[in-house]
Amino acid sequence: MDRTEANVLVCVTSQPACRRLICAGAEIAQQYGVPVKVVSVLPQGLVSAKTAETLQTLYNISGKLGAEMTVYFNDDAALTAAVHARKTNAVHIVSGAPGADSNLFIETVKGLLPEIPMSIVDEDAHIVTFPALRAAPSPLNR
Repeated sequence: MDRTEANVLVCVTSQPACRRLICAGAEIAQQYGVPVKVVSVLPQGLVSAKTAETLQTLYNISGKLGAEMTVYFNDDAALTAAVHARKTNAVHIVSGAPGADSNLFIETVKGLLPEIPMSIVDEDAHIVTFPALRAAPSPLNR
């Protein structure tokens, strides 16, 4: 598999508050000495002017930090983000804190990629990092 340069991958939604995730990811990427990349995986039917406007804002923030941003429309956000992380050679993943109506995004991504550390950024920009785990090979490696 053709691998790209190692990076810190930030997973965002279509919410303006995701700016804090991109900024936190940029700081973590600086510690690693690698670029930051941003990915957003939205449900297939979620296309609106408001969504486009928010994604444009996040894209602009990403660009100011030198980050490439990729947007997917897929109903399985966790699997899509995990595959993207593997394909882009992510060495660290950043995500927002799950809400009360969590769809198990973090648990699923961490389960698929246990060897990659993952940082969760809460609404106050506090960061909690889950270290890499040694585990059986991920099905994404096949």
